[in-house]
Amino acid sequence: MHFFTSITTSYLPKARVLAKTLKQHNPDAVMHLVVSDDLPKDFDIKKEDFDYVWFAEDFIKSENNNKWFFIHTVVELCTAVKGAGALHILNETGADKLVYLDPDIGVFDDLTPLSKMLDKNSVLLTPHQIEPAKNTRGVIDEEICSLKHGVYNFGFFAVKNDEKGRRFLNWWNERLMDFCFDDIPGGLFTDQKWGDLAPALFDFVKIIHEPEYNVATWNLATRTVTGNEKDGWYVNGRPLRFYHFTGFDSGAHRVMLAQHAKEGDPVWNLSLMYEQMMNDAGQAEHGKTPFKYAFYKNGDKISKEERNVFRHRMDVYNYFDNPFDDECRLWMRTNVCADNTDVMTICRKVCLYKFLRKFSIGKWHRHCKAKHIYYNDKLSRLQNIAKNVA
Repeated sequence: MHFFTSITTSYLPKARVLAKTLKQHNPDAVMHLVVSDDLPKDFDIKKEDFDYVWFAEDFIKSENNNKWFFIHTVVELCTAVKGAGALHILNETGADKLVYLDPDIGVFDDLTPLSKMLDKNSVLLTPHQIEPAKNTRGVIDEEICSLKHGVYNFGFFAVKNDEKGRRFLNWWNERLMDFCFDDIPGGLFTDQKWGDLAPALFDFVKIIHEPEYNVATWNLATRTVTGNEKDGWYVNGRPLRFYHFTGFDSGAHRVMLAQHAKEGDPVWNLSLMYEQMMNDAGQAEHGKTPFKYAFYKNGDKISKEERNVFRHRMDVYNYFDNPFDDECRLWMRTNVCADNTDVMTICRKVCLYKFLRKFSIGKWHRHCKAKHIYYNDKLSRLQNIAKNVA
């Protein structure tokens, strides 16, 4: 059976843990890594537990890939490529069955039962919750949270490479290419909210209700983890298949964990074990690496507000062919950024070199004159861009 995950470089340590634990318990698994970033220069697949590496730039087919990558934040991007990535892997490898697992998942038992489920079904999904909340706090944290973010957790899905499985993937991929955004007020939450429609649109979707799949802090109120590293891990008395360590980097994992367990409980020990595995896999080195599409070509960081403006304003979207270029950056800094940092900097430098020019001689005078002309021209360009787009 084939498996894949989707990452940027900052999630490489987690993906390594996923691949390692997957193959420990499923030695015949074929592991694919989908990357929306540049991997570290010393990355060598021969030394990794990945069998294939696929770069999103090579299989994303949009009208303008520069624009498509620009309008997505890192979370939106890694989820937006999942449908296209799945189709690409099926097309390139001819795999019969394909399972997606989020990079922050650890596998702790044999996943052959998923293969058997796919013998009879074309799509497998897991709900965030499989039992009603027990109290008001649970209604808010578990059920209302699911209503906001999606009934099914798309940190996992599985498809069979048949007509039905591809029909689902084609539909889902079309939605993700155009509407994979973190916009809960607008009814979207990246790739996940679309899954709410899947069982209604496709009668071949199977919902997995067994508690040992996709255990996470969001369902610990109804799932009890027992066991240890030596004897194995269990949930509600059944072998734990895989655990989703969501929210580790933000600290949310520990906050939610504390609501359902105390330090020293098996689920805490499981979490500490995973944290050590992450560290051993290079978390300190790669865990905070920003992804390549976080910046304009000159190195300035792109804000979420700038991405939203580019996505929603068709005049801006149509004017700039490559939003990562300096022309778009200058316009954004003029019209979107609250402090207009670049405009103010340029204006100050125009005034500075104009002033220095008056009191300098010889070579320094020529230097100041050239700098004044340079920054004055840059300011004029910025003003012209703003005039043309507005």
